[in-house]
Amino acid sequence: MRPYSHIPFQWSVHRQLEPDAAPEHFEFLADDDRDPRREFAISLCEALGKRGPIIIYNATFESQRLQDLAGWLPEYAGAIARIQERLWDLWPFVKRHVYHPQFQGSFSLKTVLPTLVPGLSYEGMEVAHGDEAGLAWDRMIRSGVDASERQRLKSALLVYCGQDTLAMVKILDRLRTFTLRTEASATPGTRF
Repeated sequence: MRPYSHIPFQWSVHRQLEPDAAPEHFEFLADDDRDPRREFAISLCEALGKRGPIIIYNATFESQRLQDLAGWLPEYAGAIARIQERLWDLWPFVKRHVYHPQFQGSFSLKTVLPTLVPGLSYEGMEVAHGDEAGLAWDRMIRSGVDASERQRLKSALLVYCGQDTLAMVKILDRLRTFTLRTEASATPGTRF
C-alpha cells in the first residue's frame, strides 16, 4: 500500500432478486486492526454472486476501489473484474433524467435520496458522510476505546453504509413508480 491509499474496511449490499421483492441485506465491517482486504474481497464476492447488475452511485470511485483490491489480491483479480463489468451507475441516469427543485443543483446521494424518498435521509445520523466513516472506523479499531464506545461506533458505521445501499433500492423503486405512472397516463401514439 502507498500513503493515502484507501483501505477497504466496509461494504453493504442490498440484494433484490425481483423489482417488488424485499431486499436481502448483507454487510461486512472489519472490527479490528488486522488487514481487512482479503476478508473484504472474499465476503464481497460471495455476497454479489456471479450474475445480475450491481447498482451503484458513483462508478468511478467504486470501480477504482475494486481495482485497488484486485491489485493487492491478484488471486481475486478475475472475480473482481467480473464484478466491475456488472456495475451500473445510477448517478448519471439520475443526472440526465431526473430533476427536482430540492436538489438545488446537486445530484449527490445525500441530496437525491431525501428528495425522491421522503423519510429517508442522512440527517441526524452519527456517521453521515464517507470521510466521517473513515474516522469512525479508525477510532473503533484503535486500542484504548472502551467496549461501549466501540459498539456505538460499529453500529453507526453499519447504519450509515446500510443506508447507502438501501438508498439504491428505494431510489430505483421510486423511479419505477414514476415510469409506471407516466406510461399509464400516456396517450396512444405518444413517444417520450
